[in-house]
Amino acid sequence: MLKNKITTIGGATRDIMFYTDEMVLVDNKKDLLRQKLIAFEYGAKLYSNDVYLTYGGGGANTAISLASLGIKTQTILSLGSDSVGDNIIRNLKKVGVSIKLIQRSRLNTGTSFIINVGQNKEHVIFAYRGANSEIDLSKNVVQRIKTPWIYLTSLSDNFIPKLNNIFAHSIKKDISIAWNPGVDQLKLGLKKLSKYLKKTTVLIVNRDEALELLYSINKKTKNSIKINIKSLHKYGHYLTVITDGPNGAYIYDGQKIYYEAALKRKGLNTTGAGDAFGSTLIAGIIKYNWHLKKALHLAILNSNAVIMKIGAQEGLLKKKKI
Repeated sequence: MLKNKITTIGGATRDIMFYTDEMVLVDNKKDLLRQKLIAFEYGAKLYSNDVYLTYGGGGANTAISLASLGIKTQTILSLGSDSVGDNIIRNLKKVGVSIKLIQRSRLNTGTSFIINVGQNKEHVIFAYRGANSEIDLSKNVVQRIKTPWIYLTSLSDNFIPKLNNIFAHSIKKDISIAWNPGVDQLKLGLKKLSKYLKKTTVLIVNRDEALELLYSINKKTKNSIKINIKSLHKYGHYLTVITDGPNGAYIYDGQKIYYEAALKRKGLNTTGAGDAFGSTLIAGIIKYNWHLKKALHLAILNSNAVIMKIGAQEGLLKKKKI
């Protein structure tokens, strides 16, 4: 295997962070899968005194997080042949991420418009996938992955052959997969995802995503993490991880549930907190030789550091700060 310890796969974007209080938060608890809604006046023009240009995307966020923590990292991304793509590559190289598997596309680099609202600065993301939709994960590309770990994030457009190639290669080369499935993957439902979960080492989802997966096979699913984490774990992956935003996070290994509370600090931004948490958890597992409590604690610290800065990559901890 190569000296790199992990390969991240997923998206990369230019993020436009838009902050506003000109909204109404709607309680929608009758709909288990959409319990909170954000409403804006129809036809209104919304103003903001706080707009920031940052970088994001699950593949890029996790690569920068892992490399910053001292894990040798390479990434597979698809970027536009534009100045935004050039800047993303510069950011990756700055922290030592290997860029040799990055692809350049005829489409523009992906863009996300992120509206941040409310006391906890929760967000809604409007995403243009752009070059991300053209990521090449054919057998020829995937066979170049020679790291002991893969961190897999959201994939778009005709992703099933891509998943098949990644998981087949991981089995052949005995590569561990940490998987944070994206929106399109979750829409498949638990039944169709089960064949991949059997081959997954660490499944990482948030509370709503866990509910969505279980609801796809059982409409009587309850909103209880301690019940749902055990139900998800039955699908064969080694570790099940559920994050619960400002309430903390849980890990289940089939025998014991590990829990770590979130730090009680008011953040500026929740974008990228999930990527920071998941990637740091895997960094902790690598660094601490599967000491789950230490890895979970480190993940909570780094995700909390991210929400204290604007942008998904700005607040990430460095190795020397651990």
